[in-house]
Amino acid sequence: MKRILLCALSIGFAFGQNAVGQTGYGVMGVPPPGYGTPPPGYGTPPSVPAYPNSLPPASVSSNVTAPPPYADPYAAAPQPGQVSSYTPQGASNYNTPPTSTGGYGAKAAGPNMVNFNNIEAYYRYLAPKHGDLSGANTIGATLTVALFNPLYLKFGASWGSGSGGGGNVGGATKANYDFASIQAGAGFHTALINDRLTFVAEAGLIYASLKAKNTSVSFSDGAIYVRPALRYTPLDWLELQAGVTVSSADKYDSKILDMTAYFRLLPMFDVGVGGDFGNTTQAFRTTLRLRW
Repeated sequence: MKRILLCALSIGFAFGQNAVGQTGYGVMGVPPPGYGTPPPGYGTPPSVPAYPNSLPPASVSSNVTAPPPYADPYAAAPQPGQVSSYTPQGASNYNTPPTSTGGYGAKAAGPNMVNFNNIEAYYRYLAPKHGDLSGANTIGATLTVALFNPLYLKFGASWGSGSGGGGNVGGATKANYDFASIQAGAGFHTALINDRLTFVAEAGLIYASLKAKNTSVSFSDGAIYVRPALRYTPLDWLELQAGVTVSSADKYDSKILDMTAYFRLLPMFDVGVGGDFGNTTQAFRTTLRLRW
């Protein structure tokens, strides 16, 4: 009887333990203590930042006007913000070229020396190669007027007189005489290589008259002339000019080589010296030129 009771208690106790284990963890699915916890030494789990729901606010400094908030598109426009105190690029004195004091690369005030709006007044000593005529003191002027680029017009006149000095050539006394000339022409110009070297071509009419006393050397001659020339400015205050005039004249110079150097004295005023070398005369000139 005692054996039967002990056996029954043992079976009941075992059945109770099995029922409790199945009900607490096996049947209900409850994890045992410490499940999912990192083992010792694993470290702190990383944290993931939250995703932002909006952009950060715009940074506004004292020199930048903040953008206006959203407003009704049909409302009045907002007032403009503060204007920067900085000088706009290209408007400051930093970018302004300095005033020139002369030199090869400098630009002086006033029109370019090689221009085609000017008037010249000159004195010229004319020395005929004809043995019966003495030298003549001559004055003259030329006017150059620019048309639409690259054309221009040119007009000129001169007058002079020569006095016999009592000398003689072949027994004949040198005669007194008056000499006059007028010209009118047109031409064009173009730069060569750079703006400092200019080619000029001019053509027109010229009329010359010489009246002498006590000699048969007198004439009136009209001709057509062509004059190619070069004008060069190695310095802003210096112009060198050289040209060749070829004409249909019979009794006057049919070929003349002219050379002149102009020196800038004032922004619009030059002085020049030069000479003309023809087949019947030669001359030396001093010129005053006003440009505009």
